[in-house]
Amino acid sequence: MSIKQRITSAYRYIEPNLFFIGLFGFIGFPAYYLIWAYIFPQPYENLPLRLVCAALFLPFAIKNHMPSLFSRYKEKHFVFTICFCLPFFFCYMMIRNEWSVEWIMSFMAAIFLSIIIIYDWLIILICSTIAACSAAFFGYLTMGNIGIGFHSSYLIVFSFSYFTGICFNYRNRIEIESKQLFSRSFSSGIAHEMRNPLGALYASQEVLLELLPETLTDDPQQHRLISNAEIHKLRNIIQDNISIINNGHSTINLLLNSIDSQKISPHSFQYLSINDVIIDALNVYGYQQKSDRQLVSYQINKDNLFFGNDILLRYVIFNLLKNSFYYKNKPNFKIVISVYSKNNETIISVKDYGKGIPLTAIKNIFTEYYTSGKKNNSGLGLSFCNKVIKAFAGNIECYSTENISTTFIIRLPSVTSSVVEKMQFDLMCSKKILFLGYHNQLLSDINHLAFFYNFTLLYKKTSSYNIADINTNNYDCVIIDIDSIQNELLTKLYDHIATTAIKMILISHSNSTKEVVLSKTYQPYLFKYNHIDELQKKLITQIFTHKKPVNDAFTTANVNKAKVLLVDDNVSLRLYSGILLKNAGYDVIEADNGRTALSYLEESTVDLILMDSQMPIMSGIDATKEIRTNHLYSSHQNTPIICYSGSLDAEHREHLTNIGITDFLLKPSSKTTLLDIVHKWIDA
Repeated sequence: MSIKQRITSAYRYIEPNLFFIGLFGFIGFPAYYLIWAYIFPQPYENLPLRLVCAALFLPFAIKNHMPSLFSRYKEKHFVFTICFCLPFFFCYMMIRNEWSVEWIMSFMAAIFLSIIIIYDWLIILICSTIAACSAAFFGYLTMGNIGIGFHSSYLIVFSFSYFTGICFNYRNRIEIESKQLFSRSFSSGIAHEMRNPLGALYASQEVLLELLPETLTDDPQQHRLISNAEIHKLRNIIQDNISIINNGHSTINLLLNSIDSQKISPHSFQYLSINDVIIDALNVYGYQQKSDRQLVSYQINKDNLFFGNDILLRYVIFNLLKNSFYYKNKPNFKIVISVYSKNNETIISVKDYGKGIPLTAIKNIFTEYYTSGKKNNSGLGLSFCNKVIKAFAGNIECYSTENISTTFIIRLPSVTSSVVEKMQFDLMCSKKILFLGYHNQLLSDINHLAFFYNFTLLYKKTSSYNIADINTNNYDCVIIDIDSIQNELLTKLYDHIATTAIKMILISHSNSTKEVVLSKTYQPYLFKYNHIDELQKKLITQIFTHKKPVNDAFTTANVNKAKVLLVDDNVSLRLYSGILLKNAGYDVIEADNGRTALSYLEESTVDLILMDSQMPIMSGIDATKEIRTNHLYSSHQNTPIICYSGSLDAEHREHLTNIGITDFLLKPSSKTTLLDIVHKWIDA
């Protein structure tokens, strides 16, 4: 792990307590000046230095109100502040006070505080060494002899304090990380076992949908066993089943995300339609009876966008519906969901005419593990809903009248509000953007935006650009100067990007002399460049706008009978994937474990390998290691290997990429997703 990653990790660890640390430092440094200067006078005091330390701690206490630009430096400021205000300040003051007992004890307290705040032993060691050496240097400059009152035994005491503190803190950190690792491993294992039966069911539904004709032909010789109406009904049932299964997988993803993170990560947040999310939630919610759907009414005056995650908001709606339906047997029971705008907010009201909640219980309704007497209730649902809405920079409130109704009010800020703009600013630093072109002013403006938002910018000339670069760099957005790109390369780039989550901006110039004619396909991505402010708005909008996948049908004419090796121990999934690939025109070879796959690869060549990560006898991970390192498979060392997995968090992806996995598929994948990724790598 690099120093930068260690600093980021240390900052995230202490971030929940930064307010109290900042408040303590801001008040404590000036306050102790009064103590050491007047109550227990010391030989040396320095009010300006203490005020500098207090000023450095202040941003911790008001971090939510600091300018957006500060967020790009917050981790560096954190490390510098702790280093300067604890080991440096106290060591310097100890030297200037001629190693008095009071300041030796204060320096030891600073040692333990720095260890508690920065738990990473390497950062502590580096910071403390630099701070102590700097304090000695400045002490020498100001007083000359820094050894007055010093005794060599102090070094033993200080070293003991440092190393015992680091060891105990390191042990505590290892224990915490072990628990987190166990949680991740345990949840990943459960997810894999849950996905297998769901995947098999999904596979059978997709196979039925693939084999079932959309309509019967008019051929009188055809033996008709069912009518067209029955075929249509069957296809609708199958599609409903697939939708329910997809919802199950979304819930698994949500579970994994909740276990893996101490707080809800905003990295997947985008502009989304509130209306679309609520309608989708109402359509896929698991009603106990079909008639239950009629108990829910939905009304909306105007659809608005919110900045968040559709799976998380859908979970909130699910939870509120589940709580409401608990009392559905009450006479005249119904649920009314309303969406309206007020004071630059979008308000979602979920009101049920059930039993109601006692006034004494409402104040605890969002507290973890609190239950109001319902059976099989963990008390985590509403507390998690509260965390979700707060992650969206909103609020959720509950109002109830016993035996009449209960209303949950969700307030979400407008996507143009300052709080959402700050969230977007913070998220931009994690984005990776590619610029293709040679226009100097445009490149200069994009560089200015990269500096302002702190995102990663890569610049390539279109004349030497290799399209395979997109696959290896995980870009979030590609900006293309259409004046500098040939139509053939633009078409290839569009075809490649259209089936991914990568956003695209095509820039034309208002003063351009080159006439570029684009088809209607490219119009949604086209932007006329005039000024950096307009470019800034376009970039932010494009980055955070939800991209709907392109569902272009594949034809066998584009495939030319490429050979795909399909390796999976799940018979249903092999059958499902095999049928889809064969119908798309690929030659498919099947294997039920990694060892069987390797035996085939010793004698034959394939164009692409689809491999499950976990299988008996030999896993896909072990098989990939063999393919990438064993000379027996040298002809396949560059063959794309697509990994099927039930859990694909960032750490797991990085591990699989390092051993030679080319790309990933979450098990199971839809027909479109499967064919998209196979087509992408075979045509690369």
